[in-house]
Amino acid sequence: MSLGYADRLKQKRNLGGQLGAQEYHQGFEDIKAGVQKLAKWVTEAERVFVFTGAGISTACGIPDFRGPNGIWTLRKKKAPLPTDFTPFEYAKPSFTHMAIAALVACGKVPYVCSQNVDSLHLWSGVPRERLAELHGNCFAERCAACRAEYARDFQMETVDFKPSGRLCTRPGCSGPLLDNILDWDTPLPQDELDEAVQQAEEADVALVLGTSLQIQPANEIPVLTRDEGGKMVIVNLQKTPKDRKANLIVRARCDVVMALLVQELGLQHECSGSSNGKAAAAAAAAAAGGAIGSADGAAGGSGGGGGEGRALSVTVRSRHGRGCPLPMVESVAIDVEATAEATGAPPPADVAAAADPTRGDGTADASTSSAGCGAAAAAAAAAATWRCSSGAMTGSKAGYSHTFSGLPGWARGVRCTLSVRLVQWADADKREVTLQHSIDLAAAGPCPSAAATGGVGAGAGAGETTPAAAPDGSADARASGGGDGGTCRTLVHVHTFVSQEVQYEPGAVVAAFLADPPPVVMPESRRKRQKADEAAAPVAPSRVSQRLSRTSRRAAQDAAAGSPKSPSPDDTNNDDAESEGQES
Repeated sequence: MSLGYADRLKQKRNLGGQLGAQEYHQGFEDIKAGVQKLAKWVTEAERVFVFTGAGISTACGIPDFRGPNGIWTLRKKKAPLPTDFTPFEYAKPSFTHMAIAALVACGKVPYVCSQNVDSLHLWSGVPRERLAELHGNCFAERCAACRAEYARDFQMETVDFKPSGRLCTRPGCSGPLLDNILDWDTPLPQDELDEAVQQAEEADVALVLGTSLQIQPANEIPVLTRDEGGKMVIVNLQKTPKDRKANLIVRARCDVVMALLVQELGLQHECSGSSNGKAAAAAAAAAAGGAIGSADGAAGGSGGGGGEGRALSVTVRSRHGRGCPLPMVESVAIDVEATAEATGAPPPADVAAAADPTRGDGTADASTSSAGCGAAAAAAAAAATWRCSSGAMTGSKAGYSHTFSGLPGWARGVRCTLSVRLVQWADADKREVTLQHSIDLAAAGPCPSAAATGGVGAGAGAGETTPAAAPDGSADARASGGGDGGTCRTLVHVHTFVSQEVQYEPGAVVAAFLADPPPVVMPESRRKRQKADEAAAPVAPSRVSQRLSRTSRRAAQDAAAGSPKSPSPDDTNNDDAESEGQES
């Protein structure tokens, strides 16, 4: 798991269970045979209950807890912690996540129970009402009053249900929002625990993926399926305390098992992530739940009296509200153009989707820098056009802003072009994003004096979320006005753009495994291990064996001396006496 999340948990000496247990790997043919048996059971089942742990997210670059290189294991050894992990905010769902979402979508899996807090099940497309998050979610907060839950695209900074500082936006509520992450010794959420227990009891097959099943009471949930007459299948590299109750155990990484499973079930298309199938639905679901790579652009123009000296302020902030982080944004540059005609019409879709690499690195054209905007306005007055660039906008992960002074009084329309550069974890072909805002100043109403130089986005207070736009980059624009003094036009454009796409083919997952399979290492069966232990243990010699041994040694000595002889009764009696004396 993310070191940030692990560091926020309180320190605890006894973490329970075994740390760093050996991992085992089956050969491909054994894995395939196990998956074929699993596919038969899934096909015959009406309800499959899926129970997941940290092992399904290691393929996403997120370290686990109890594996040989898990966080708790390394800390116990006082070994260096990993530095090459993927932070939660930038992790993509694994193939296993997408396969589970496909099984949910086709109705075979009515419910998923997870011990993970990384939100990857939600980002893969599993509906929240079909998911139990027993340990919480680092990307969710819940209202303390009405219990409404809010999905975010940034991590909470606390654990154990502490206030985030944001407020519930449900009508008539405004209750404080709390993080939704359990700490050590915090009781599991009773509503989700009860639902998971019922779903496990009603299932025909319990599919356990990527968990060592060491922590109670969660580890008892999938066993309920077996207790009620169903089958339990465990896919995990380490042994678990529940192995004896499993009908089938597959020692392999979850991705290759799930890739083989969807091939057997004929679900390749549903979980492949192709643009005309599951990927589009997953991207839309992720956007609705606080998407990776979503951002708001708030642009406002304000002035006093309509003459020279009017100002234009542009703010870029999270669609979750003021002060919320923009984890996928690395930098923002802006270019504005004012004309004597209204430009309130939305920009063409192909222009809004185009990338502008000249602004991607945050550099500005010196001839149109912010310092020269006043001169640019004067020179362009005759042509009734004015253009100015700020270069990189100032700000941080909590938002970016810039104010342009000297907006010409004759301007009736403004078009803002934002060049957004995303962080290194974004897909290489999506790191440069261009967004456009059009502001019709001719339709401006009275401007409140408090907003004369601010021009921030309207209507998004603490904790407020604006509706997610479609993944194609369409924007929602709203205007605000009122008060006295001057004229003002404030528009809020909501952009949602895809910064990471999940594109998996089960055949490619299997091919990657076959190209570099791990060495086959399997635990011995109990019977073989018991026989090996008995053979290795030293056995105390009996009197007979001691007597024969001494007789053989003497015969060998006599033969070497040239006088071989058979043992006499006296020799035997002496041997017995010596042996008895040694035993006494």
